[in-house]
Amino acid sequence: MFNIYYLSDMRAIQKIESKISQLTPGLIEELEQYLDYLINKKVVRKPRKLKQDWAGGLNDIKTSSIELQKQALNWRQL
Repeated sequence: MFNIYYLSDMRAIQKIESKISQLTPGLIEELEQYLDYLINKKVVRKPRKLKQDWAGGLNDIKTSSIELQKQALNWRQL
């Protein structure tokens, strides 16, 4: 049984090859660099551990969250 995705991929590859054959050597080199960039762009990076060094950064502010909400509401009404 035919795989329709295979056929569309082959057509896309043929179109790309046709366009590449029209490029100058300098542009082919530039294309190769761009392809390397695209390949490396999708490399999955190792997730880093979540840092929470910001915790406690607002301890010196004595305004409660309710008071801040009231102030924000007042500012919006002005």
